[in-house]
Formats: sequence, C-alpha cells, structure tokens
Amino acid sequence: MRGNPQLVGREPWHSRMRMASLGAMPTTRGLERLIFFTDAVVAIAITLLILPLVDAASVHSDTEKTAAHFFTEEWPQVLAFLISFAVIARLWVAHHTLFEHVASYNGRVIFLSLAWVFTIVVLPLPTAMSAEFDTEKLTIVFYLGTMLVSSLLLTLLSLTVRGNSQLEASENPIDPRGVRGTAVMTILFGIALVVAVLVPGVNYLALLLLVLAGPIERVLGRRAARVT
Repeated sequence: MRGNPQLVGREPWHSRMRMASLGAMPTTRGLERLIFFTDAVVAIAITLLILPLVDAASVHSDTEKTAAHFFTEEWPQVLAFLISFAVIARLWVAHHTLFEHVASYNGRVIFLSLAWVFTIVVLPLPTAMSAEFDTEKLTIVFYLGTMLVSSLLLTLLSLTVRGNSQLEASENPIDPRGVRGTAVMTILFGIALVVAVLVPGVNYLALLLLVLAGPIERVLGRRAARVT
C-alpha cells in the first residue's frame, strides 16, 4: 500500500521544530541580524539607565536647588546608574567577544540570546528600585539576581557554541579563557547575592567581589597551562 505522496519526505511539525532547535541555520545574514538586534537592545537599555537621573534633575531645577544639592540627595541613584552601566558594559563585552567566535546559529543560540537580552532589558527597573528601596531584601535579590541570570545565560551560550562544529568558527575557536571568564563572573555574582542577602548591612557592597574576577581568572589560567 502506497502512502500519500504529499506526505513523503515530510517530517511532523514537532520533529521540524526539534531540528530547528538543534540543527544549525547557516545564513550569514541571519547571524548578523541576531547580533545587530542584540546590540540595539543593549544600547537602548543602557541609555534608559540615565532617565531616572534626568527626571530627578528636572525636579531639582524646579525647586531652584544647586547641583551640589542634586548630587548630595541623589547619590544612591547616581551610584546605581554607574554600577548598572558598568555591569551591562561588561556583559555586552563578553557577549560581543563570544560572537566573534560564532560562525552559525541554531534555535538554542537564539533562545539563549533572547533570554540574555531580556535580562538586559529588565535591569534598568531594579536599578531604579535600588535607589528608592535600597535596603529591602526583595530589591537586592531582584537587582543582583538579574545580573546573576544574565551572566549565567552568557556562560550557557559559551558552552553551547564551544566545541560545536556547526556553530563555532573553525578558524577562530573559543579560547577556554573566555568560558572561564564568564563562569567566574557567574559564580561571583552568585556569591555576591548570597552575601548581600545573608550578611546584615552589606547589601550592594557585595558587588565589590567582582573585582576578584581578574585575579581568579589568571590563577585558573596558570593552573590550566601547567596541566596541559
């Protein structure tokens, strides 16, 4: 008995979705559009960080207060802006560096990239909240947790691409140091979150742990070199 000729060679829709998720979709234009979209969203999100300060400056100008009054009263907002700007910039650099080694993409790369972009879009909200509710545990968890998830997604992206012949550029493979770097940042964000929540009075100062990222990466790099 012959099957329906219209169905010959066709896969069920769920099989096609799985193939799209796991198999590469090798179009240079598609990869460029994914990168351009990501960069554009990051640029918008990092710009939104300054808007609460712009609004606050307008309020101060209406009350005829001086610039010194503005910075004295709004220093928590200014600090939150600087921290979030530095974090987003650091995460974007890691994302940019990773995609220098990407030759193609698949559904998993798209999903992880969109999830990462979501964390960047969300970050201006806890940034603004951290200035208004600076000691509330929920705000601290929201703020540091968003950073943690963002860094974790970058780590997963790196692990997804590295060693995958369909995704990784054969002429420019991912340096193990890059994977170690994102992994170290993720771990430090996690430790900072735990310290900020459990240790009274520390709050956002726990982010100072991130300065250890460079020294830790160098130590791990030397150990890896000795092993190889």
